Amino acid sequence: MSTLSERLSEAMAEAGVTAADLARATGTKAPSVHKWVHGQTKNIRGANLVAAAQLLNVNEAWLADGHGPKTRNAAPDLWPFPTISASEFAQLSQADKDDIVALIETKISRLRKNASPRSA
Repeated sequence: MSTLSERLSEAMAEAGVTAADLARATGTKAPSVHKWVHGQTKNIRGANLVAAAQLLNVNEAWLADGHGPKTRNAAPDLWPFPTISASEFAQLSQADKDDIVALIETKISRLRKNASPRSA
């Protein structure tokens, strides 16, 4: 893939992500994302690049300039939720993500307490 637009289009199609999804995940306005996808912007940098790559599950360097492996370093089997995709989670607001993490931490804490030997 030689252009940002081509790489974005390919990764979005593979991940089932729309331009609106990408805008939400990066906190970028729709016209800016439109420019990325349609080749009017030649590069994405910083936090926008990282957020887009995370949502699309691609390597930041590959997305930025086409160099390096396309796939991210994280093993795909590390995502623990079989009925919820990582991209769905990435699209949530930070407050919703924080709530979910807090619920999971609470559940794990309770399980640890129940599994630990009780003093006699």
